[in-house]
Amino acid sequence: MMCLHCRGRYLKSMIHAETPEKLIDVCTNLDEKGVIGCLISGGCDLSGRVPLPLEALHYIREETDLVLNLHTGLVNAHTVRKLREIDPYISFEVPTPSVISQLYQLEVTQQDYVDSLTLLKGLKVTPHIMIGFNPQEERETIKKVEKMGFSSLVVIVFTPTRGTPFCDHPDTEEVIKTCDVARTLFPRLILGCMRPRIKELEEKALLFDGIVLPTLWAKEQVQEAGIPVEIKNTCCVVE
Repeated sequence: MMCLHCRGRYLKSMIHAETPEKLIDVCTNLDEKGVIGCLISGGCDLSGRVPLPLEALHYIREETDLVLNLHTGLVNAHTVRKLREIDPYISFEVPTPSVISQLYQLEVTQQDYVDSLTLLKGLKVTPHIMIGFNPQEERETIKKVEKMGFSSLVVIVFTPTRGTPFCDHPDTEEVIKTCDVARTLFPRLILGCMRPRIKELEEKALLFDGIVLPTLWAKEQVQEAGIPVEIKNTCCVVE
């Protein structure tokens, strides 16, 4: 989609597998090397869906020991039936209306994402919400997802990217306030990998049950509090 805040930059560092056959080859090779698992991501197409090669994913699930975590984007009932057979972990972002219109520039609504998340309930799906762009909408979205019955939430933080129309840093104070709201609502709150490393936010490490790729600032807070730490070499949604 070449979203205005990213322009595909964060996909460039990923292993490319543009066909089902190539995906099977890549995953088979990773499995033979003893890799734990992999994240299958997009980008999304212009309808907001990640064009997942479902039959290839089913083969990978059956023929390898890889743990699969999928970005799906919007889904329909047919896709969900196939996903139930594959039984992967699913990281599903519920964007705010401002993100949909200003960053993604899609002709869909937040309700379309809520409907997709509803279809995915019962699978190993963990909602993700990006914060730091429109605080009021983000807090409303967090409350909406909590009312859907989810107990875990991953917050990611709007990341300014040089060379895009959106290169300003988010308001750190508002980001922390939104995290405070999420903390009151979700028994399990994770600070996800996609975020700028902001010292003031990292120093709020004790707000979270897990932090992906924690900085020294975050580690220091946990160590000083004497909290036992479990280190996992997996995506944040894998339990």
